[in-house]
Amino acid sequence: MSKVKVFYASARSKVWNYEHSLPAKLEELLDRIDLSKYITAKDKVAVKTHFGSQGAFRVVRPVFLRKVVNAVKAVGGKPFITDTTRIESLEYLEVAAENGITHLTCGAPVLIADGIRGQDSTPVKIEGHKHISEISVANAVYFADAMIVVSHFKGHIQAGFGGAIKNIGMGGVSPKTHCGGHNRGRLHSVDDKLPAWDKKKCNWCGRCEEICPVEAIKIDKKKSYEITDEACWRCGRCARICKQKALDMPITSERLNTHIIEASKAVMSTFKPKKVIFINFMIEMQPECDCMPTADVPVVNDQGIIIGDDPVAVDQASMDIVCKAKPLPDSLASDMEVTEIGDTFAAVNKKETHLSLEIGEKMGLGTRQYELITVVKKMKKSKLSDE
Repeated sequence: MSKVKVFYASARSKVWNYEHSLPAKLEELLDRIDLSKYITAKDKVAVKTHFGSQGAFRVVRPVFLRKVVNAVKAVGGKPFITDTTRIESLEYLEVAAENGITHLTCGAPVLIADGIRGQDSTPVKIEGHKHISEISVANAVYFADAMIVVSHFKGHIQAGFGGAIKNIGMGGVSPKTHCGGHNRGRLHSVDDKLPAWDKKKCNWCGRCEEICPVEAIKIDKKKSYEITDEACWRCGRCARICKQKALDMPITSERLNTHIIEASKAVMSTFKPKKVIFINFMIEMQPECDCMPTADVPVVNDQGIIIGDDPVAVDQASMDIVCKAKPLPDSLASDMEVTEIGDTFAAVNKKETHLSLEIGEKMGLGTRQYELITVVKKMKKSKLSDE
């Protein structure tokens, strides 16, 4: 497969004027990729991002989301900012507002892609699947004419890292099917199994009960421990935060990443060719996902922005750049004595970060072969400014 073009702007701003700022460089990146090739007049365009969580504030900032919205409007598209349910939908919109993501700040409607109960979705068959043959895609994504996937590039305790692929694979599908069946949770679990609880390891701290977004875990004063099958989303948060390892999600890294690629293919199949753009923000790169109830300090310094129309290439280019950055002191990296330049996300999360890229290429989601085109500054006055 031939190399695909991806455009890159460094986070460094060495000249003190707007043209060298990162927001201005984003304008230039959006000009360079030429959205008119992907968006036609009156297209309804999903700007898919992550709203964060209460306590997790290192999401892509509204200043950048508004630049994307302006770019869509400039070519005649009808943008809206969206994400799928992570906690109860109405509460999640409040979290988005707390993190600064509103109609007023971003210049476009902000909505939940899978409705007020996380069930507004449409089943999609997955071509060339290995494990999951069908998954339900959130309706605001499914019915959109085009999509711009705006991802905060960061670490992830299960997948190793999160970027463009994870944003569509996990973020583009609903937690429940339209009929209320398990959906997104099947990506985290083998054969839709519940987290396994080990009574001998449990110290009854109750953290899992507190963090469950759907109140599926009930603990009764060291007498009983119950996970309600019907309520559980299989998101795996409980297992991820259990310091005693008393909870375990039955899945391997290879299986998890294959599931994510299968779901990503389902999401991409709902769009015509050349209707989806991916933007990775390598900024405030914390070791964990934005859905957790806190945000640790970054493990490497800000590196900039990558944009392209191939999710595998965009993630590969982002990973290559981040792997050249030195781990930061006073972070999880230094806590784990990770001090040398290399794959810091893999080191701190103890996961193979290359798996999703290899599997994605093998299953036809995209290519790892790319040509990096660097943008230094905004070159001309753009229609994307609010000035």
